[in-house]
Amino acid sequence: MDIVAILAYFNFSHAKTRHAALRVALERLRQQVDIILVCHGLPLEGLPPADNMRVIDIPSAATVWQKERFYNTALSYLAREHARNYNYVIRADADILFSGSDWPARFRDSLQTCRLVQLFDRVEDVRIGQNGFEPTGLVRKSMIDSWESDIGPDEYFSTKGISLRAGCSPGFAWGARTSTIEAIGFPDFMILGGGDKLLLASGMGYADTFIQALPLNRSLSALGSRWGERVFRTIEGRVDRIENTIYHIVQGDYGDRRYAKRHHLIRDDRFIIGEYLEFNRHGAWEWYEPNNPYAHAIGGYFRERKD
Repeated sequence: MDIVAILAYFNFSHAKTRHAALRVALERLRQQVDIILVCHGLPLEGLPPADNMRVIDIPSAATVWQKERFYNTALSYLAREHARNYNYVIRADADILFSGSDWPARFRDSLQTCRLVQLFDRVEDVRIGQNGFEPTGLVRKSMIDSWESDIGPDEYFSTKGISLRAGCSPGFAWGARTSTIEAIGFPDFMILGGGDKLLLASGMGYADTFIQALPLNRSLSALGSRWGERVFRTIEGRVDRIENTIYHIVQGDYGDRRYAKRHHLIRDDRFIIGEYLEFNRHGAWEWYEPNNPYAHAIGGYFRERKD
């Protein structure tokens, strides 16, 4: 296989459905691409057996949004591992089901003209029920299609919490050539989430528009702006999506995620990420001193998400 998928798993609210969703997602995905799973707090004995899956277990991690940090840990592993050479990297949420078997070919074809590709045009929310998957009724489209029909990039990136209202998504699954992903990395300073939308905004040249709409302090805003400039130099607005339906195994309630307000927890200019957090030897964010007000506030937020 010439495609590797990198996935990140952590479960700070101890939701049983999150573990179940991962198992189902891996069972489907491992039949289509190779996988690198970076995980914390995962019972490894419950994973499906697969020769084409590498699991990087993180024994210690702070209760912050670790997704982009774990993605970067996976990239570091890829850089060290010379046994396999992958032409393409996709990063997918750990609760996504890809339908069909021909989406990898469409993904490869799309990269003949584009540099960053969203791997769906339609996503349906489902829950795990007694009789299998039960649709919730929430169906969204790729953000790329929204620009062509009902909302422009300026409005989208400058409006907090707009994705659910507009019926679109900036995240779930993205892919690019390996050289592209290695050049840009992932925004692991987004420790309360929002990295998906920042990736899209940066690739389109709207990083500053998005950052200004968030309640980020000066140091985090500067990090986002610098990273966004680097991404745009690489992507140059060449972003697209492929025709493909994916299914999102939703956990918890979207209202508990407080998308529009969560970044207020670190809006204080006294919060400088490098003075409070470090990369531990396993590749995860770790608090220098876990008994601080930011750690308590962020930890409470993730426990209350219940997802």
